[in-house]
Amino acid sequence: MQPDPTHAQLVNYFKNINAQLNDFPENSFFRQDLEEIFGAFRSGIKFPCLAVESPEIDGQDSTEQNTVIGRMFAFVVYMNPRKGNFDQQNEYLDQCERIAKKILSRMRYDSNIPGNILYRKFKVSTVKGVMVGPVYTEHLYGYRFAGMISGNESLKVDPADWKDLDSVC
Repeated sequence: MQPDPTHAQLVNYFKNINAQLNDFPENSFFRQDLEEIFGAFRSGIKFPCLAVESPEIDGQDSTEQNTVIGRMFAFVVYMNPRKGNFDQQNEYLDQCERIAKKILSRMRYDSNIPGNILYRKFKVSTVKGVMVGPVYTEHLYGYRFAGMISGNESLKVDPADWKDLDSVC
C-alpha cells in the first residue's frame, strides 16, 4: 500500500525531482510561502530553481461511502533575467516552461508506478500553468504550474488516537 501524499511526502517528492533533473544545479530547491514573493529572494539559491508551495486539501469528490482527498500541488520554476532585458526574459521564460514540462512528464510517469505517492492519483488534465513575474525584489520570472493529486484515503477513526473511544462501531 502506498503512502498518502501528505505535505512532507509531496515536498520531498518535488525535492527529489529537483535533485534528479539535470536542468537544476545544487541548492536550487525550496518550499516557498506566498508572502515571500513580495520580499527579497532567499540567499544561496541557484538558478534555474524549483519552488514548491504547501498543498491545498479538499474532499469535494467524496461520498458517504467513499472518501476522496484531493491535494492541489503547485510549483514554480524561476530564473533571474537582468531587469529590463526583455529578450532575456523571453528566453528564460521559455526555459522555465520547458523544465516544467519535464517535471509534468516525470509526474505522469511516476503516476503509473505502484508504490509511488502519485500512483493512480495524478492526471495531467488537472494541470494549469501561468507565467509569473516580476516577483521578489530581484524581479524573477518563471512559470507556475498547479494541479490535483487525488485518490481514496481512509478517514476511519482509530480508537488509539482518542481518549474517549474504546472501539469503532
